[in-house]
Amino acid sequence: MADIRVENLCKIYNQGKENEVRALSGVSFSAKEGEFIVIIGPSGAGKSTLLNLLGGMDTSTSGSYWIGGQDASKF
Repeated sequence: MADIRVENLCKIYNQGKENEVRALSGVSFSAKEGEFIVIIGPSGAGKSTLLNLLGGMDTSTSGSYWIGGQDASKF
């Protein structure tokens, strides 16, 4: 396990197009090793998108996040 730090994470689908969808916009938080966090919100709020980004299954449009002090975009 390791600390997680997220700064200004954004995910935009169809960026710059008429039907652009902002799934995440400026999400920031941190969680220390051993902490429990809860992600809640209504349908379409971006919960699954956030988890997909943190799990490495998708890439963000902008922003950054670190796991254990390492830039996750380098994994």
